[in-house]
Amino acid sequence: MLAKNKKGVSEIVVTIIIILLAIVVFAVVSVVVKGTVTKGAENIELASACLDVEMHATKIAKEFASDDVTLVGYNVTVSRSSSGKDLDGVKLIVEDATGDNRVASNNIPDKIKPLDKKTYVVSGIDFTPAQVTVVPFFMKKSGEVSFCDNTQIDELAVSA
Repeated sequence: MLAKNKKGVSEIVVTIIIILLAIVVFAVVSVVVKGTVTKGAENIELASACLDVEMHATKIAKEFASDDVTLVGYNVTVSRSSSGKDLDGVKLIVEDATGDNRVASNNIPDKIKPLDKKTYVVSGIDFTPAQVTVVPFFMKKSGEVSFCDNTQIDELAVSA
């Protein structure tokens, strides 16, 4: 009688192993798909938020050291429109009139709310600035910077 039961027990064991294997495969696939969908949803959310953002450089002026002689950089004033959610920061690109010379600031992390007007110093400029590109950005949950595609290029004259 025991010999007959051995065959039945191994069929049950094989069935349980197949069911457990199916559960493991389902769990692995679920984790991969969830991660992909979550990243895609975050990218779509940030791209959507960028559509509501409009920022312009409104003024550029020389920034001198305390001796009033040494040029340290240029103060760039940016102004934000009234729509969209709070930005996590901005990057400024300063160019000359021909576009041959260009200096980009580091990413400037700063909460920028709608209707805010802020001034940032861009250093390392050894030419006469003529235009400023304002590149707003949001931070992803991973801490990575997500730049907005809808940048604004503003032609400005340097004020004293």
